[in-house]
Amino acid sequence: MKKSEFTNKRKPVADEIYSSIKHQILSYTLSPGEKINIDQLARGLHVSNIPIREALSRLASEGLVHIVPYKGVTVAEMSLQELDELYELRIELEGYATRKATYLIPEAELNWLDDEMNGRRVSIDTAQGNLETVMRMNEQLHGTILKYTHNDNLSKLMTTFLQRIERYLIYARRDLAVDTVRREWHEHQEILTFLKQRNSSMAEKAMRTHISNSHQRTRRFFQ
Repeated sequence: MKKSEFTNKRKPVADEIYSSIKHQILSYTLSPGEKINIDQLARGLHVSNIPIREALSRLASEGLVHIVPYKGVTVAEMSLQELDELYELRIELEGYATRKATYLIPEAELNWLDDEMNGRRVSIDTAQGNLETVMRMNEQLHGTILKYTHNDNLSKLMTTFLQRIERYLIYARRDLAVDTVRREWHEHQEILTFLKQRNSSMAEKAMRTHISNSHQRTRRFFQ
C-alpha cells in the first residue's frame, strides 16, 4: 500500500484531510450538489475511509456538506436565500463584536493593522486587484476584531458563519476589478480609523456598512 501523503505532515492527519476536502469544495473542484464518493476520496488521499468520514462530519457541522443516512454525502447547494440569511446574522454578530473589541484591541495591534493596510494600498494602486488581497485584508481585520472580543463562544459562532459565507465570496470574487478592491480597502480603513480613535459606535456603524456593502456586492452574482 502506498504510504499516506499526510503521514509526515506536522498537522494531524484528520486536519489535513479536512483541509484538503474543504479546499476542493471552496475551489469548486467539488461542485454544489455533487455527490461525494468516499471510496474515491480515500484512494486519492491514500487513507482509509474512517478519517474521510470524520472530515465529512466536521464539514457537515459547518454547513458545507449534507449527510443523508443510507444515501450518501453531497456538497451543500448554494442559494440566494442562504446567502441573505447568513449576512443577516453576520451583520448583527460582527457589529456587536466590533463594538465590544474597540476598547480591547492593544495599540500595538492597531498600529500593525495600519501598517498592513498601508502596504496593501500600494499594491492595490499598482497592480490588478485579486482574491488573495481581499481575503488577506478580511483575515487580518475581521480576525483581529474577533480575537479581542475575548468571547470564545462568539468567535466560534462567527467563524462558522464566515466559513459558510466564504464559499459565496470566493465565487463572486474570482474576477475582481481594481475599483472593487479599492472600495473594500477604504471600508476596512474606515473601520480601522474608528478603532484607533476608540469610537465604538462609529466603528460598529462602519462595520455594519461594510458588511451590508459586501452583501450587495456578493448578492448580484446569485440573482
